[in-house]
Amino acid sequence: MERPDAEAGSGSEDRPRADRTRGRFTKGDPRINRKGRPRTFDQLRKLTLSLLNEPVKGPDGQPLVIDDHIVTRVELILRGAMSNPRFAQWILEVAYGKVPDRVEVSGRDGAPLKVQAYDYYAAVADITTRPEPHREEPS
Repeated sequence: MERPDAEAGSGSEDRPRADRTRGRFTKGDPRINRKGRPRTFDQLRKLTLSLLNEPVKGPDGQPLVIDDHIVTRVELILRGAMSNPRFAQWILEVAYGKVPDRVEVSGRDGAPLKVQAYDYYAAVADITTRPEPHREEPS
């Protein structure tokens, strides 16, 4: 469906960004997701890794350079997280692996656990062999 004010054959490159039709892509539009929706978790992981390894562009559109190398999105995320103390453990776990959790199971006040086995089948057999209780009829 064409807009009435649009000239025939004019692409989005001829019009200012604010004048482009919302929700419409034109040939060569960089916003188009050529890779499509990931169908499996492995595809999602692969897509995520490819996006995180893309270079970050500065305000001038050129790749952002820090310490004489081009900064990737993942590096920018990690640099931002390092400035926040709440993410310190997360950054260390990403870099060196998760810190093992120590789990200790014991009884009350550190006493050893008492393990009791319940014989379900013996209990059922006991219940089924009990005599019927005598019931008095209400008068």
